[in-house]
Amino acid sequence: MAIEIERKFLVLSEHLPSLQKGQYIVQGYLSEKPSIRYRFLDDSIVITIKEEREDGSRFEFETLNPLSSPEERSTFKRLSLVPPIEKIRYRIPFAGLTWEIDVYQRENRGLITVDVEFPEIGYLLHFPKWVDSEREITGDPEFSNFNLGRKPYSTW
Repeated sequence: MAIEIERKFLVLSEHLPSLQKGQYIVQGYLSEKPSIRYRFLDDSIVITIKEEREDGSRFEFETLNPLSSPEERSTFKRLSLVPPIEKIRYRIPFAGLTWEIDVYQRENRGLITVDVEFPEIGYLLHFPKWVDSEREITGDPEFSNFNLGRKPYSTW
């Protein structure tokens, strides 16, 4: 069990450095509240349970398991509440933190966001020039991955 403290922003793509060694992610949801999601990463599946807390942090439990057959992928996709989303994740260190840039694919192509997890509530963030610090989307439901499955970026 862990507590996650994270903020999410839009990215100023014209200022992004060259992105390398991204990880392709297929992500779907089995429950909205609490959030129970799965992610296909190469030949593994990560199942995560997240629940919002009153202080803005989230309870998080995560487990990683190998995938042994194509049927397992198919089963999870059939059980999804909304169509799975696809994205490529890049990790860039800056100011002592790891910034996770998500470049969305398929129906969400054109959307680029960044998440940053930090050690405590009230932590003073220093922003790279490619983060639109004026456009925080942490609590914006339109940008949640669950809702991007329901109403993709390309339909806005």
